[in-house]
Amino acid sequence: MKAVRNYGIRDVRFEEIEKVVPKPEEALIKVDYAGICGSDLHIYREGMFVEDLPETMGHEFVGHIVSAPDGSGFKAGDAVTGDPRIVCGKCRACSDGAYPRCENLAFIGEARPGCFAEYVALEPEKLILLKEPKDLKQAALIEPLAVAVHACKRMDAAEKEKALIVGGGPIGLLIAAVLNEVYHLKSVAVADIDEYRQGVARAAGLAEVGPDLTAYAPEADIIVDAAGSGRALDLMIQHAKHGSRLYISAIYEKLPVVDLNAAVSKEMKLIGSNNYDREDLEEAARLITEDGMDLSWIISSVLFPEQAAEGFERLAGAVKKDMKILFRF
Repeated sequence: MKAVRNYGIRDVRFEEIEKVVPKPEEALIKVDYAGICGSDLHIYREGMFVEDLPETMGHEFVGHIVSAPDGSGFKAGDAVTGDPRIVCGKCRACSDGAYPRCENLAFIGEARPGCFAEYVALEPEKLILLKEPKDLKQAALIEPLAVAVHACKRMDAAEKEKALIVGGGPIGLLIAAVLNEVYHLKSVAVADIDEYRQGVARAAGLAEVGPDLTAYAPEADIIVDAAGSGRALDLMIQHAKHGSRLYISAIYEKLPVVDLNAAVSKEMKLIGSNNYDREDLEEAARLITEDGMDLSWIISSVLFPEQAAEGFERLAGAVKKDMKILFRF
């Protein structure tokens, strides 16, 4: 079967490998579309998260059941996505049922073969049955949308409030879209220095878009760091208004140095947001496949797996010309 595999930093290869054989307790899924995630780029650029090499990458997907164990509730032809997380079940967070905070959290594509392949095997309890999507490509966005849904739930946002999203990548813009379309905030601004990303933000229906976060931060009740930049984080804190809430929904490749004294003097709240719960995945699935939330603006390219190296280079490059790249299997 066709697969996209990671061999090390900036070494992603298309290969023909043996078709996955599911274990008796696993379902076999034919992958239709799979998306490159920001964490895949961290793997590509820095070698983060990966346990063994080579490894079949990917954890965002939509597909159809080929086979499933008897009594699983799934049958051949069912449209599904999956929960790609691998939790340890042993740490304090897992013991408390707080799986997004698992101390040893991993994903398929990192600790076991992922979905950048024609087929992937997963336990039925990891799968989410979908109403047959009108647009399979958008259904491939359920997992990243769940990240945004989870982040927004942690914000306790009120309609009268103003929000600033710093970082106009996929997660930042999905958070902005949820705050705008689901929570109906008074205003949702996006700050990103890249003109291409500014254009995508406007295509998503966001009116307040610009390169300078300092133009929006002093008025924002909620600030979301979706950039992962130490310099930007420090500016957020310095220019935030008193009593505002800062939510960090980014992974830092280099640990930031910031003036926390400013956060103390302003009595800011700093809150992290990490992945999602099962309920968040289910809500994201409903938003896309049942409520008709239109996320077509985020899909910039659909490539074949043979073009994997090109896709990763395009997303990792300094000049942004893509937002979300999907592989079509």
